[in-house]
Amino acid sequence: MSASFFRRPAARAFLIIGATIAACPALAGDKPATQDGAKKLQALFDHFLPATPAGGPAFVTVKSGGEDYLVSADLGALNVLLKAVGAAASYEPATLLYKLFEQDDGMWRLVQDSIPKIISHAGQTTSAIEIDNYKQTLVVDPALAWWVGGSASADKGVLALHSPKADETFDFGAVSGNYATTVNPDRTVSTSIKDEIDDIAFKITGAAKDGDPVNASGRLDKAALHIGADGLKTRKAFDLASLLSAHRDDLAEHEAELKGLLTEFAAPGLRLAEGGEISKLMVSSPYGAIALAALKLAIGVANAGPKSAIEATLAAEGLSLPVALAPPGAAALTPSKIDLTATLKGIDIAAGAHEAIADLRLGGPGPALSDEDSAKLAQAFLSAGPLELDLAPSHVVAPAIDADLQGAMRWEVGKPSGEMTIRIRGFDKTMAAVKALGPDVAVKSLPGLAMAKGLAKTERDGSLSWLVELGPDRSIKVNGIPLGRAPE
Repeated sequence: MSASFFRRPAARAFLIIGATIAACPALAGDKPATQDGAKKLQALFDHFLPATPAGGPAFVTVKSGGEDYLVSADLGALNVLLKAVGAAASYEPATLLYKLFEQDDGMWRLVQDSIPKIISHAGQTTSAIEIDNYKQTLVVDPALAWWVGGSASADKGVLALHSPKADETFDFGAVSGNYATTVNPDRTVSTSIKDEIDDIAFKITGAAKDGDPVNASGRLDKAALHIGADGLKTRKAFDLASLLSAHRDDLAEHEAELKGLLTEFAAPGLRLAEGGEISKLMVSSPYGAIALAALKLAIGVANAGPKSAIEATLAAEGLSLPVALAPPGAAALTPSKIDLTATLKGIDIAAGAHEAIADLRLGGPGPALSDEDSAKLAQAFLSAGPLELDLAPSHVVAPAIDADLQGAMRWEVGKPSGEMTIRIRGFDKTMAAVKALGPDVAVKSLPGLAMAKGLAKTERDGSLSWLVELGPDRSIKVNGIPLGRAPE
């Protein structure tokens, strides 16, 4: 399913159920569903979910169904819980149904055979989602307090959103999901979620500020979401969730235990990654047609102590923009292909987390972290410095541009420095495209481009290259030639 759908409380109920049942090894075994087992499961859910206000219906109920346990999540009861915490959101009546099976190998299997139409309200926005022939299976290992595998599928669906300013409709075709986990030697896990949606069509209607109607529609062949974690301490995560659930009202009295669990969870070793991609996007807008053959975005975070890093990648291909959005001739300079990868280093995620945990104070009159503590946290986070942003070999292509980029920027207190290597093939073609933008642009841009050409180094293949260096004294050199100091 889409990322936004899984973030909804109703759609995430299966994760609550799976994680909760994984916490109870005593229930694992080869035995049929019983009334006693249903009571234990109900108690487990009640432990993790907020208490239902007096006289209100339970959000989750468990019944013995013979070979399985029937678990229902009542969205009407969820409204009561949302209101109790002051959330400005609500759901129209609907019930999510799940079946839980004990397996001979000690695993638990969660099965969902359908999903009802879900209508929710948030502020002035109403959303409704319908999914045809939805099926999902999740297998949970109680010893890990996590799933070891699973899948999801659907034939098609539609998501509609209505607000006073706009109406949006998204129709989609086949949906598929895959969930997998492997256990590392240290009993941490590597886990992944992969979801794909085919044949998405959307339509948006609304009004601009001046009252004129605004309409846009489009279609894309496929959208995919990938989420992964390695080195995840699932049992510690569960213990932490259990502590928070058991002591909602007296957490300050358990501050030492909380800090102990947080410290273990924040130790170096965890890596997280999230990415998404789309293919063959076509959009019709008031400004004209927009096309994009492929787009991939990804971000990864590695908690490796002083060698922690954050990496981001962007890859796009086949971009075409309406003529109305740019001056005549700008199409030649509009990138049709982009490949960029950047990594932030010089940070220590574990040190920052440990500083925050050590300074955390619960139950006092002031904030949990004071301004002074926040400054110490930032200092610990940056303690592996200097802060460095590395641009890996990257590529930008347009009809009149063929450029390679690579470099790094470093930041010390008051002393930024770095270098960037730029290599362009067919630079004369680039200059001609800039000139074709018209005299206003040419007068401002061509002198700078001519100076850049004069400073360039000619490579064997005829391309031009520039090594741009920024010194700690803010001096700038291009291919070794000083250009003076950068502005303060």
